[in-house]
Amino acid sequence: MRANHKNCDGDFMNYGKLSGDVYERSIVKVIKANTSETREIYDGAEMGNFCAVFPCGENTRICAQASASGRHAAIRAYRAALNSIAARCGACAGGFAVLSLLVPGRLREIKVRELTAEAVRQADSLHFPILNVNVQVLPWVDMPTAVCMADAAGTRADLPDFAGGFAQKRAGASPGEYIVMTKWIGLEGTAVIAESSREKLKARYPSDIVEEAADFWQYGSILSEAATAAKSGASCLHAAREGGIFGGLWELAADNSVGLVADLKSIPVRQETIEVCEYFDLNPYELMAGGSLLITCADGNAMVRALESEGIAAAVIGMITEGNDRLVRHKEESRFLEPVRGDEVYKFYERFRMEDSVKK
Repeated sequence: MRANHKNCDGDFMNYGKLSGDVYERSIVKVIKANTSETREIYDGAEMGNFCAVFPCGENTRICAQASASGRHAAIRAYRAALNSIAARCGACAGGFAVLSLLVPGRLREIKVRELTAEAVRQADSLHFPILNVNVQVLPWVDMPTAVCMADAAGTRADLPDFAGGFAQKRAGASPGEYIVMTKWIGLEGTAVIAESSREKLKARYPSDIVEEAADFWQYGSILSEAATAAKSGASCLHAAREGGIFGGLWELAADNSVGLVADLKSIPVRQETIEVCEYFDLNPYELMAGGSLLITCADGNAMVRALESEGIAAAVIGMITEGNDRLVRHKEESRFLEPVRGDEVYKFYERFRMEDSVKK
């Protein structure tokens, strides 16, 4: 059963980002209905698209927003915002970010400092500075929650000219193209769960497996693979995150109004993720996939070679098709992908919170 709660209208919504139909109805239509006709936006509100690209005189602005809760919330939100920019533009440079932290009153000051410090260190290494961190201590917040807004700007000539360039509109995925995925599924979710449940997991699995899983934070950025893919013939990039790789594939197809077929056996997964998901009875294919990039291109094998030459693990996992059918095949069986409706990590959070309530 999906973790959810009732909203003010009495309808149930899943934890995490809004489902596609709710987002379209309550967010996209509202934004478009209240946006001036004279405001030209090249890439704006869409399900799975948290990055907008729009002109500002001779300059172009690229803005993205992302959030994260729990352990390492600040750096996770920061990375996710930059990943969105990189997936839209093939690069992420020449900008800045601001962070908002919402924390419970019981959180010690040293934890706030640690949350901020690890995000700032990441920003320094990526040369994309965090200008400010707004922190609010709130009585109704259960765990640290971070929201990051990233803003990159430059002249239109600065935008990468892959697949037609963003000065007009991204080319998008087309039927007959291959789908390439970088790294492995469920990286962010695996790290969240493993770090929160080290002792439980170590009671069943070898310590080195658990520690490796908890260290999957190292794979959180997609900036290098986005830059490589943009230079190597990518027609579309999509940063997978909530809803796992299944959610990412559905969003990729929906955003481009195409179908797809993915081969389950070809989708890369680490053994550590399998073990963590097995322990908590979670689906690794619907587990938070921050750190994985989906790429569409004419030559999948050439794209994989280009990525691997830069030390980035990658695999061809499927193809773009005509129509609206989004399928995952395993041997002789096929299943239809569905819009994102939550994430397996929220099932873990809900169970964790229930166990904590019982202890109290």
